[in-house]
Amino acid sequence: MAIGYKTLILIDNSRSVGEANFTLCRETAKYIAEHLSEEDSARIATFGEGIEYLTDYTGDTALLKERIDKLVLIERDTYITDNLADIIMDWNRQDVACRNIILFTDGEEKEPVRHANEELYYLLKEADYPVYIVQSVENKSISASKNLSAVATISGGELLLTEFEGSEGGSETIMGDRILKAIEEVRTSAGESETGQERGGMSENAELTGDAENAASGPEKEPETTVSDVMYIENRAEPSAVLLNSGTIEFENNGSQESTPIIRKNSDTENGRISLNVLVPAAGLFAAFLFAFMVFRLIKRSRASGKKADGLFTRHDDSLKLEAGIAEAAEDYDCLTYKLDEDCNATRLLDQEEKGRNIVLEDCSDPTRLYRAVCDDSLIIGRSENLCDIVISNDDSVSGRHCELELRGDNWYIRDLRSSNGTRVNAQKVFQELLLKNGDIVQLGQSALQVRI
Repeated sequence: MAIGYKTLILIDNSRSVGEANFTLCRETAKYIAEHLSEEDSARIATFGEGIEYLTDYTGDTALLKERIDKLVLIERDTYITDNLADIIMDWNRQDVACRNIILFTDGEEKEPVRHANEELYYLLKEADYPVYIVQSVENKSISASKNLSAVATISGGELLLTEFEGSEGGSETIMGDRILKAIEEVRTSAGESETGQERGGMSENAELTGDAENAASGPEKEPETTVSDVMYIENRAEPSAVLLNSGTIEFENNGSQESTPIIRKNSDTENGRISLNVLVPAAGLFAAFLFAFMVFRLIKRSRASGKKADGLFTRHDDSLKLEAGIAEAAEDYDCLTYKLDEDCNATRLLDQEEKGRNIVLEDCSDPTRLYRAVCDDSLIIGRSENLCDIVISNDDSVSGRHCELELRGDNWYIRDLRSSNGTRVNAQKVFQELLLKNGDIVQLGQSALQVRI
């Protein structure tokens, strides 16, 4: 029986798409809805800052085409990365399979707010949801095309353009057939994989049955011994025995007695001594592990070189850690410390007042990496340099805007900003908001930070 797929047809109806391209996109979407396999269903949605679903998943072609025909261009901002990431995360939580996304867009979007591009790529790589994209090229943007191409490639989908050679007529048919063929190829591949597994299981059972019949047909035979099974040879007349590399056994018998070899099976040890054919591979594995560990440490140290951002500074060695200590001591004098250019190799005290309270986040895996900021209302923490006050750029598991710290009176509160990997305080997941105390451990993705307030 064929596998039924659910396809989300996601249509960008912002004015930047243009009337001509929008008409072509609607006709292509209608063609796809009309030619889906009988076991498949589709759902229509548009998007801007969020997603507006116009139907449920259905095989009713007339309903799907009716909703597509009613779509018009409107003035709106679009967020492709944020919306795609939200869809993939939602499907992952539901643990559903056999889903596709067909995206019609010109690729123009506002800078993501909830998720970075790299975060979307990671989600697509880990999931199994192909994204097939039809890009309008009236106002083609190279950066937009690169992002869409990455989304299609990583997800296992395809990127098509509304303008291509021979696109004067019937473009909706050409693009629609291309997408439907790609979906069918995935379905066929999945079906062959399941059939292969069933056949593999039957073959295995057949072999087991054959062995059982052989066992029942007669007495058990002693296994044959081959030269490859020989570990060493002893001779009762004490001749010298040589095992050649080619597998040939030769004897040099200096006495008149007949040579009688004793053949023993391979063993990991011989008279308490470790065999060389065990020791040599073990030594090789240990050397490979040691090399990999050294490379890992070098990569980790190279990534430890963070960036300076507004409202914070990052420390990476003993001299800078000492500087951080000086900065903390300087707080007793109601003044600020500023890190000078690297050539100065020093700090200076500035008699300058600044409203707000200080908060310091210390990386638990590397105490020389400190994040210190002054705040009088709230701070955003995440990986995006343009959207965050405290930037954690050395950890890909941290979202673009991961969490928010808010100062209310003398208390600090933390809340998660719908991050992919969540926010935890002392191993407790943050669902709404939590009060922070001095010494708390905040977990952002793979990064653990100790709070000092």
